[in-house]
Amino acid sequence: MGKQKNSFEEKLEKLDEIVGLLDAGTEPIEDLLKKYEEGMKLVLELREFLNKAEMKIVEINKEQKNEEGI
Repeated sequence: MGKQKNSFEEKLEKLDEIVGLLDAGTEPIEDLLKKYEEGMKLVLELREFLNKAEMKIVEINKEQKNEEGI
């Protein structure tokens, strides 16, 4: 099974790189603002992925309880 393009892990790694650049503060402010914007978009995408994953886990747990008659 091939690695999915822009996987959760890749997005998280990219966000970590952006945070490092922002923390260093060595780039021109215009570049830092662009990186900040890119980082915030990644945060939203990652949060959405985690919310969907959580909903899926809740669904699986409900199905499991129904099957067990709990």
